Amino acid sequence: MTLYYEDDPADQTTVPQLPPLLRAVEVPAGQDVLAKAVAVAANTEVGTVFYAERIDRMQIAVRLEPDVAVRQAGQMLFAMMIGLGDSIGALAPPEIAVTYQLPGYVMLNRGRAGMVRLVIDPTAGSDDVPKWMIVSADVRLTADEQDQAEWSQTPGAEQTSMAEEGGGFISRTRLVESSCRHFLAWVNRWQDDGFRPLYDSWMQRLEASAPIDFAGGEQAEWLGLDEHGGALVKLDGKASSVMPHELEAVCGTPVLP
Repeated sequence: MTLYYEDDPADQTTVPQLPPLLRAVEVPAGQDVLAKAVAVAANTEVGTVFYAERIDRMQIAVRLEPDVAVRQAGQMLFAMMIGLGDSIGALAPPEIAVTYQLPGYVMLNRGRAGMVRLVIDPTAGSDDVPKWMIVSADVRLTADEQDQAEWSQTPGAEQTSMAEEGGGFISRTRLVESSCRHFLAWVNRWQDDGFRPLYDSWMQRLEASAPIDFAGGEQAEWLGLDEHGGALVKLDGKASSVMPHELEAVCGTPVLP
C-alpha cells in the first residue's frame, strides 16, 4: 500500500496548495522553469515556487535567500534531493527504489527519472553570502514511444519515468505539493541541526555503484561526502573535494532527455 493514493488524482489545472511560506507561480508550457526563475530572481520574493504548466514532467524552481556563505548554501542541493526522494517514497508504490547520483540525479530502480540543480547569484564568491539562490527539481512523470526510442539511442545511464516504474497515478499537482512540503521540512531541519541529518539521509540512498562523470570525459571514483557536503572523489589517483555549487562546473550540467 502507498501512503497516498488517488483513484481520481488532482486536477492538473489546479494551482498547487503550498505551505504558507511558499507561493506558487505557473510557468507556461514551452518555457524553461529554471531559466524563468533565474531571470527574475533579483526581483522575486523569497519562497516563490515556479512550476511548469506541462503535466508530463514535474518541474519546480524555488527562490531562496540564504543567510550563509555560498559554500554552505550549496547544501540545499541535498535538501531538495532528499525532499524529492521522500516525496516519491510517500506517494509511489513501495517497490520503487529511490537513489541519488551526483551531480544531481534522482534514480528510480536505478534508472534516471529526475534531477536537481542549483543556480546561485553569480556575483557571490564561495565565502560570500549570495543575494539569491534557485534550487530546482525536474521529474519525468510519463514518456511516450518517441521518448523511449530516443533513450535507446542515447549512450550512458538507463532512463525511466514515474509511470514506467508503477507510479503513473501520481499527478503533477500532487508531486509539486508533496515535494515542496518535504523540501521545506528538510530546510527547517538543516537550520535547526546543521548538515549532519541531511548527510545521513542522503548517504542511505546513494547510488554508489555509478562513477561520477567529469565534463572532460574522465570518470572519477566516488569516495563519499565530507562534513560540508563536498563530494570526495579520486581522479588519476588524486583525491579531491568538489563543493555542491561547483559540481556542474566539474561534472557538467545534468540532463534529463
